[in-house]
Amino acid sequence: MDMKTQPVTNARTQKAIARILAAARDSFSKHGIERTTIVDIAEAAEYSRPVIYKYFTDKDDIVDQVCLEEMQALQLQLNARVPRDVSFTDQLAEAILQAVLLARGNIYIQRFMDDRQAWVRSQSEGGKVHIWVRERWRSFLLRGQRDGIVADDLDIEQCVTWIALVQSLLLLRYSNEE
Repeated sequence: MDMKTQPVTNARTQKAIARILAAARDSFSKHGIERTTIVDIAEAAEYSRPVIYKYFTDKDDIVDQVCLEEMQALQLQLNARVPRDVSFTDQLAEAILQAVLLARGNIYIQRFMDDRQAWVRSQSEGGKVHIWVRERWRSFLLRGQRDGIVADDLDIEQCVTWIALVQSLLLLRYSNEE
């Protein structure tokens, strides 16, 4: 499931998508992802259901897009928090920790983690959230390999899977403490 692949160069299209996503965020924060429906999002956006479906294939597509946008914003914050003047291993540890702490403080990421179906879908290969998260970690580990810090025979894909899983588990663990 993927946001419909229309060119988003049209200002009217961009505005409509932004309005739908803002309405979805509002609905998710009020009702949670699981209880929010397309009708809720359409009403909050003041659009009809067909307009929502013009831009998104289904609710999962909207959930994934909101999550992806939130994660992209968190990535910018993460880049500012992880020091560049420390060792690769310290950067790795700090990036994992800070990513969890930042995500823990984001209501939309928390709602995403609370919705088991959304979380499972995000861990499934081929999903836009899964691909985006994996690419962030893959590029980091490949840089370590290029610099001779990470062994050439290390399976980067296995490491990326492990890091993503550890982050999710830590986030789930922290969310249960509140």
